[in-house]
Amino acid sequence: SLVQGRELKRATRHTRLAPPMRIMARHIRASRWRTLALVSNFAALVQRAAGATMLLVNRSPAQVKLSSPTQASVAAGETWIGDIGEAAAISLETSAGEAAAELTMGHYSVVLVGADGGVIVRDANDLQLELSAAAHTCLDEPGSAWTECVAGKTFGGLPSDEVGRAFTKLWQNYEFWHLCEVFTPSPAVRSVTLRSGHVADIVREVPLVASIRGFLNTTSCDGLMRSFGKNDLTRARVGAGGGGTSVSDARETLSKNMFVNWDVDDVLTRTAVRSFDVASELLGEKIPYEGQEPVNFLHYLPGYEYKPHTDGMADGVGRRVATTLIYCEAPSRGGATVFPVEKSKKVRFVPGVGDMLFFMYAPRPNDALHAACPVAEGPKSTLTQWYRLGVSAETPWHKFENWGEFGNPYGASRWKGDRYSTRAADEL
Repeated sequence: SLVQGRELKRATRHTRLAPPMRIMARHIRASRWRTLALVSNFAALVQRAAGATMLLVNRSPAQVKLSSPTQASVAAGETWIGDIGEAAAISLETSAGEAAAELTMGHYSVVLVGADGGVIVRDANDLQLELSAAAHTCLDEPGSAWTECVAGKTFGGLPSDEVGRAFTKLWQNYEFWHLCEVFTPSPAVRSVTLRSGHVADIVREVPLVASIRGFLNTTSCDGLMRSFGKNDLTRARVGAGGGGTSVSDARETLSKNMFVNWDVDDVLTRTAVRSFDVASELLGEKIPYEGQEPVNFLHYLPGYEYKPHTDGMADGVGRRVATTLIYCEAPSRGGATVFPVEKSKKVRFVPGVGDMLFFMYAPRPNDALHAACPVAEGPKSTLTQWYRLGVSAETPWHKFENWGEFGNPYGASRWKGDRYSTRAADEL
């Protein structure tokens, strides 16, 4: 249930966030669409969810008549909830006259009719962030009163049953929301100085999770951001059963892959060399440079997230064994990286610009379950590198998967510099 486990959380909560300002969804929505307008393959980025739900919230003093995609009358102060299937627009009559509005993509469209009869449409991301903002202000409410409190503060008041369903659909459960939004960032249990001079904070021992603050400086991050280019971003994909890859509602982010050209000394190559050296030292094995997956650039807009998942199982030669995330844009609110596993192994990492997070999968890959929490304010951009042992330029990573061929234009390139050597921490 929505409130299951709240009393336990109340007893173990170390800190709480101050009640945030109410999310200004109109601004968030506008900034999201301005950014998406830059994306060339926009049609591939968003899809209408089957069985999408519309909430028509009437805050006007007069009745609202809905004429399309279905017919309904909504009294003043009431909310109409219905399945709109694949409808792309609605027609309705308010105190301001007849109106038509485009619906948003995703599982929810929230149509708000204001006191003046004006119509604003919000999407599932806006609803998710509005639920979170309300949940923060209701933390001290006990049991079922918490649900009623959240319902009363979401878009000025929504039916509690529907808020419960929406919270479960968008946040999974209270425990996951609490880990993303309230749980104290995980402290270091110990710190180690690496050969490069970087200090790695060990935040969990098994499976290992370590962070390096300021791994990249802002100049390097700016150069990497320019090299990836937001104009070329597409919807991120995941491996699909039976071969190939596909988009997924669980991975809501924009993405671009970049293969490293080991023959060129540029900021991407230097970052990759440093990353492979650090990852090798933390893993305790020398990870081959060549034959690896491309660097995966991910760009998150407000409301975007990557739901709980594992990257790999460390289950054989050529398979993924570890991951690094480098954060070149850090949101001002939301967007933490969390490991939503059993209590003693939970991790919440709140990144800053230039930080790196490393985690390995063995010996218990299921404990490497992790998620990118929804971004609440400001963009977030990460560089993901998945590491494999036993790959090479001659036998690259995709030979060990059933995702099809991935052409690497730099497959014949070789790093000619030192490997696994000592490099000053301030080189990048």
